[in-house]
Amino acid sequence: MRKTITIMLMAFLLFCLSSAAGAEKVVRFTMTGDCTIGSTELTKGLDNSFVSVAAAEGYDYFFKYFKELFASDDATVINFEGVLQDTNAYENKSKVYRFRGPTDFTNILTSVSIEAACLANNHVGDYGPRGLERTMDAIANAGIFPFRLDTYYMLQKDGIRIAFFAIDMSSLQSSSTALRSTMSYLKRNGQANACVVFLHLGNEYDPKHNAAQSRVARIMVNSGADLVVMHHPHVVQGITVYENRYICYSLGNFVFGGNSEIRTEMWRKTRPVTSLYALVVQAEFTFSDNGEFLGQRLLLIPAFTSGSAPHNDYQPRPVRGEDAAKVLTDVQFDSTIQIPDFDEDAGYAALPYLPAGEPIALPDLATPKPPAGAVSTPVVLPTREPVSTPPPTSGPGTLQMEEMPLQTREPAPESQQTN
Repeated sequence: MRKTITIMLMAFLLFCLSSAAGAEKVVRFTMTGDCTIGSTELTKGLDNSFVSVAAAEGYDYFFKYFKELFASDDATVINFEGVLQDTNAYENKSKVYRFRGPTDFTNILTSVSIEAACLANNHVGDYGPRGLERTMDAIANAGIFPFRLDTYYMLQKDGIRIAFFAIDMSSLQSSSTALRSTMSYLKRNGQANACVVFLHLGNEYDPKHNAAQSRVARIMVNSGADLVVMHHPHVVQGITVYENRYICYSLGNFVFGGNSEIRTEMWRKTRPVTSLYALVVQAEFTFSDNGEFLGQRLLLIPAFTSGSAPHNDYQPRPVRGEDAAKVLTDVQFDSTIQIPDFDEDAGYAALPYLPAGEPIALPDLATPKPPAGAVSTPVVLPTREPVSTPPPTSGPGTLQMEEMPLQTREPAPESQQTN
């Protein structure tokens, strides 16, 4: 009898061990659209400016309705569009809009669980290279990781490492090869189990993505990106699938201090497009026990960027019912896949799980330079590249990125779409 019990216990233990060895790991992270935590110099003294609302309402006001969501994931990553410095030194007055907040506004970000901030966009240079450096330092000193170009954020959980990269239109010519080289190197050498790329591309207030967005996104996937997320149009755009990877063309605005009014325009005289609609995306990446990337699922959380439209109160909030349907309808308008209906009980629309499929043959572009000093968490490749901020145009004819024969399989159906 004892022998039988012993055998049964051993069998049970072996079963548990084998189950544990084959267990999957899930990493969940949340991404938002454009966040401008400040105002222009000319408007900051007005009662309805972001700076004035911060003084009146307090720093925990702006992200209030997403505090619980951000705290429940493994990382929250925002697109930070603007500058944090305490004076207007080096203001680039040749630009129409220059956004700035004091460095104390980092407390707005730390009022919720934000782990990283993308700083690859057309407003990080509003106060010159020094303004960018001060912004990166302020955000880093607040315990939030700023990343752009060859500085990348590494999310780590249970032995899984996900690298986040970011690049904007003005930096594609100078920095794209280095970024893709580093990403491919990390994947090929097992230093990253998956990669995410943020792109700041597209035409402002255009509900349709353009050919440049599509082409650059595919190049990034062919270089190792497992998810591509874009910002800049200020309105939501569509979602597509390429090589079993999701591409989100624009999440719209989020906490956006750049405009005191919600901007709504007619697109080609056929339909209104508005900066009121926003999309928060929560990604679930699945890995095997040994770290192999197995696939992904995206949860789409519709939001309004203001609760007092047409005025902007700078306080985005999740929406349900007809409001959620309106946001998802605009996403569907530009999507090559079917966007699921909003689940009222869950509070999101869940895109289907995408298995990773066969590994993509990653290019060996070049061996990137190693990080300076010891590698730590997160991994940083230092950068102080010049900041260039040309007018935010990225139509199909403006991209001069080098041609690269990186296609590994037949193009997805989107290649037949007219942009």
